Amino acid sequence: MEGIWLRRLPGVEREIAKITGEEHRVSVLGVVVERDEINNSALIDDGTGRAVAYFSTEQDFNLAREGKVVRVIGKVRKDENVEIDVEIIQDMSKLDIGLYEQVKYVISKIQG
Repeated sequence: MEGIWLRRLPGVEREIAKITGEEHRVSVLGVVVERDEINNSALIDDGTGRAVAYFSTEQDFNLAREGKVVRVIGKVRKDENVEIDVEIIQDMSKLDIGLYEQVKYVISKIQG
């Protein structure tokens, strides 16, 4: 049986300060610095800027604890502020941030 497969566009890895609003879906790694339980949202800081992440489920929102390192992937909106409608959240608290930054640096040098 033949069917139509629809694929989501991948989340483009971005620093918050470099999000233009032209991206359809982004992937951001940062620290949860604030939570808003009324709106099921969290403020994510990646060291270059801050974005408000909106969660559609209570389960995902509960993973966004203050002080926790997370990766959020979702659709981006940008007016004066960057907002992300989160589709996926990942706990990245075991990630070696120093090593991660070194790898990003090496990749940027290789890519020119």
